[in-house]
Amino acid sequence: MAQSIKQLHAQIQAMPSDSVKAIVLSWLNQSNGNLSDFERLITEIAEGSEGYQWGEIDTANEFQPLSEEQTIARSLSVFEDYQTNKTGISGDRVKQWADSLGSDRELPCPQ
Repeated sequence: MAQSIKQLHAQIQAMPSDSVKAIVLSWLNQSNGNLSDFERLITEIAEGSEGYQWGEIDTANEFQPLSEEQTIARSLSVFEDYQTNKTGISGDRVKQWADSLGSDRELPCPQ
């Protein structure tokens, strides 16, 4: 094994829980339980997610990075607001906006 158990532990600790779950499920389904297969999957996932950042688009349509914890807190706040006020942006509007990104006719971010 190329990495020590401590190095693997540090990599796993830094990963979002859904990534760890995906790695474990993939490892259980696609290997014979070999720890080097587990290490390979961690490396593949880590390399594939490099440069990924949590964040939001501000009112000037600029990306503002947020920690995972900040993103979760914002999401919960928006959800609580929706439950209280029953207002929000429809999934169809969000999909139309997302589909327009990168095109000649980008739509403004729904507010």
